[in-house]
Amino acid sequence: MDPDKFPWLDLRRYTFSMAAEQAGIVFLSGQTAAAYYHDEAKVLCKGDLIEQTNLIYEKLAVVLEAAGLGFQHVVQTVDYVDAVALPQYRQTAEVRRKYFGDSPVASTGICVERLLRPDALIEISAVAMREEKRRIDPSPQQDSGLTFAPGVEAGGIVWVSGVIGREERDGRAHYPQNSGDQAALAYAAIGPVLQAAGARASDVVKNLDYISPLAVLGYGDAAQARRGFYDGSSPACDCVVVNRLLRPEGHLEVETVAVKGSSRQDVRLPQWRFREDEPGSLADSPAAAIKGRLLCLSGQEAINHATGASVGGFDVAAQAEQAYSNISQVLAEAGYSMADVVNTVEWVAPNGLMGYRGVQEVRRKHFGEDFPAATGVVAHRMFRPELLIHVSAMAVV
Repeated sequence: MDPDKFPWLDLRRYTFSMAAEQAGIVFLSGQTAAAYYHDEAKVLCKGDLIEQTNLIYEKLAVVLEAAGLGFQHVVQTVDYVDAVALPQYRQTAEVRRKYFGDSPVASTGICVERLLRPDALIEISAVAMREEKRRIDPSPQQDSGLTFAPGVEAGGIVWVSGVIGREERDGRAHYPQNSGDQAALAYAAIGPVLQAAGARASDVVKNLDYISPLAVLGYGDAAQARRGFYDGSSPACDCVVVNRLLRPEGHLEVETVAVKGSSRQDVRLPQWRFREDEPGSLADSPAAAIKGRLLCLSGQEAINHATGASVGGFDVAAQAEQAYSNISQVLAEAGYSMADVVNTVEWVAPNGLMGYRGVQEVRRKHFGEDFPAATGVVAHRMFRPELLIHVSAMAVV
């Protein structure tokens, strides 16, 4: 779903769509302020964070218009922010107010190691839905002045904003310095949002943990808190190590998506093996969770799950081939194919950037010319040091 006119870039050069729609759900690719400047004959991201954010929202407006939608249809945004831009980040709220007004949107903002374009300060992805949306807020009487809602529901799908676990002490926010305690508090905050939407933990189809480097060693405690919250109904899961969270005291931020009604189908491949004691292990999670229109996959890396061995050496394209092959296997097990994928997020390790352009050919191999929406950003590291890329994917079926 590409606009007929997109004055900033030649869209034919890329292996992703500006947006992809299926069953009334539209995923918009991550946008930066990248634009081709004829006088300099190159693509650049110019300006400070506010100028770049304004240009990104101009681009998103064009993509939404091409889909016959507007910002009143957007249910979720994710801001990927370069650390050097953090001092200005609060000021981007005014840009959001200009475009969203009073229209509620779920949102997460995290600090990445860097963006793929070295001159980009922020990248923003979005999801829109054609159904009418409503704000989900378990404490509506509290006017926080924030430019996002705790959650948004449209068409029975509940998009919950990222949550960092905290507690109030003497009227001030306190962040425990134990990853398990923070995670437990995050889930304690997510639960009421789901309940206010008429959903529960077993309705969650995707759980994404953005992890601070502070929490890598203690992530096992956070994973235990996750298992306790879902109580045997763990959804598809992702865990990604970022540069830091917007709150410097934060160990992890949890983002969830739930689908009301119907029953959830979990996809597991019996030939796949996981080590429960390995950091970042998703042994308790299904390879994918299907509920309603959404098919959410757990994050995939260059691991041969039949043996547990990493694949691809130090070649990021070869590693991407294994990750996408894993995704294809999961979809086939569920009775679907890569043609059903509407969105991918590729997290690249810093030492995988040099060969990252080669991943374009991997995407062409698996998607043909029918590309999904996509976002690519740089992670702080992977849990296994030899891994260079982590792929998160979502399908609509």
